[in-house]
Amino acid sequence: MEAPVCLIENLKDGSLQVNAEAVEILSKINQPLVVVAINGMYRTGKSYLMNKLAGVLKGFELSATVQAKTKGIWMWCVPHPKMKEKTLVLLDTEGQGDVQKRNSKNDLKIFCLSVLLSSALIYNSRGTIDEDAVE
Repeated sequence: MEAPVCLIENLKDGSLQVNAEAVEILSKINQPLVVVAINGMYRTGKSYLMNKLAGVLKGFELSATVQAKTKGIWMWCVPHPKMKEKTLVLLDTEGQGDVQKRNSKNDLKIFCLSVLLSSALIYNSRGTIDEDAVE
C-alpha cells in the first residue's frame, strides 16, 4: 500500500460505515496480520507516531492547526519490519474529546472498534493516564 486509506468512515448521520476499498485491500493479503491501533485525545500526535512506526515522514495526514485531521479509522498496510512473513496493519483513529463532534458517543464507538480490531493497542496520552482518560 502506498498510502493510508479510510477503513471506517464517519457518516453525517453519526453512524459508522466500513469502506469497501479497504476491505478489498485486506482481502488480497495472504499472510498473517499484526494490527496495531492507536487511540487518545485529539491533537496529541497519534498520526505522527503511526508514521514513525511505518518508518516514513509522510503517510497518515498531519496538521499544524488546532483542528483534528483524522476522522474515523484509517489503515495502512506495510511490510512488518522484523517478521517478513507478516503484514503490519496500522490503524490511526479519530481523536477523542473533540468538541466539534456532533455525536458524543462517537469516541466510544471508535475506541471499541479499534480495540476489537487490533492485536496491540497504543493509548497515546500527555502525562499520566488519569480518571478522565479512562472514562
